[in-house]
Amino acid sequence: MTDADDDQNVGAVVLAYHPDASLVDNVLALVPQVSAVVVVNNSPAAEPRLFDELRGIAGVEVVDLPGNLGVAAGFNAGMRRLFDAGHRYTVIFDQDSTAPPGLVQGLVDAYRSFGAGAGIVGPALRSGVTGHEFRRERGSGVGVRSTLISSGALFSREVVERIGLHDEGLFIDYVDHDISLRAERRGLKNLKAFDVVLDHRFGGAVPRRIFGRDFFVADYSPMRQYYMSRNRLILVRRYGFGGWFWEDLSYMVKAWAKVLLFERDRGRKVGAFLRGARDGLRYDARHRDQGAGAGTTS
Repeated sequence: MTDADDDQNVGAVVLAYHPDASLVDNVLALVPQVSAVVVVNNSPAAEPRLFDELRGIAGVEVVDLPGNLGVAAGFNAGMRRLFDAGHRYTVIFDQDSTAPPGLVQGLVDAYRSFGAGAGIVGPALRSGVTGHEFRRERGSGVGVRSTLISSGALFSREVVERIGLHDEGLFIDYVDHDISLRAERRGLKNLKAFDVVLDHRFGGAVPRRIFGRDFFVADYSPMRQYYMSRNRLILVRRYGFGGWFWEDLSYMVKAWAKVLLFERDRGRKVGAFLRGARDGLRYDARHRDQGAGAGTTS
């Protein structure tokens, strides 16, 4: 890092759920960039060989959770571990994100350069399957965004003490939207560092071809469709119809067109979507799990 104090104060969390061998390479890409990596094993019944290999890497700690507690709880477990150990910053990653050299440095520099009022900081995203950089991710310098995805997001201790950790009641999907919108509501600016690029894989990225053109569908499971539907409505009830919603609605329409035209198990996915909508309307939108409370420790 650019000064000696912060050189020892950046840690990374990698959330793992039934990972493949690429997890080891992705962790190794982070080791030179941070002072500690915490791999949170959210699938204790998974093949232990990969996690044994990770335990043998200097600077890497594996935390085994008692079951699949969800994305929010997994990230929170790793973040608490690092903040309790004295780190000033944590950067969180999904298991299928690959951080190029300099990514962590670039995120910290973006946070510092913005100064007072900086919130969560995230990189620009590039498809880990196609190498395509998405239109919304193109730019230079630092831009303000209402929402950022979880993978590659940098949190400072000061920001987390102000906004709390992830809402564990959401379990998965829109967890990142929720904490981003909470930061914005608390008067912070979430930042997109366009000059820092993360290779990230979205969903299953299943290839399809129509009229000679290749494209990919996410092919999310019915369970994921349930949580996306439920949590989208929970966030509307918490934060209203802001810019984030209209952007997300555009994405949802395109995603569901692919579900209905090209994906498998469409009937179960539609049923899961409808159940999620019902439960989203019933959910106490004012409630946040204790994991999202103020402070950095449990």
